[in-house]
Amino acid sequence: MITSKDILLIGTIARTHGKQGELQVRTVNEYWDDSDADFLILMLDAIPVPFRVLEWRVKGADLLFTLQDIATEQDALRLVGSEVYMLRRDIATTDDNTILCWQDIIGYSVQGCAIVAIDDTTSNVLATLSDGRLIPLHEDLITAINHDTKTITMNLPEGL
Repeated sequence: MITSKDILLIGTIARTHGKQGELQVRTVNEYWDDSDADFLILMLDAIPVPFRVLEWRVKGADLLFTLQDIATEQDALRLVGSEVYMLRRDIATTDDNTILCWQDIIGYSVQGCAIVAIDDTTSNVLATLSDGRLIPLHEDLITAINHDTKTITMNLPEGL
């Protein structure tokens, strides 16, 4: 069974492309570029569903995919708007302690409080701590990350 810890968001299906079921994916990162993954995971009705990738190519900042069993424009139209994930094991990096996205630090501790949620919908990423505080997450503010103890040391502005 595929769980949320097994996958990483790479984008959203923006539209169909052509009449043969090709899908245009608006990407949010470059993880796909360096991978040799055979599958994409689409979130359909909140269920992760794997699809075999038959072909893919780059079109500007987007990716075009042909997936197994998606052969017509009508098949592809049902998938428009779906989030597209890939399996973490297919990402080129081999270091298990590498943080690939902000969601990876949920559960880590900052100033004695656990990070319970991440809002990365804007360029100003915020973490919600277990005491209700919101703190900005930016690489310039993080001074150390200890993956063994799941703690993050930050140089936060006074008052946070």
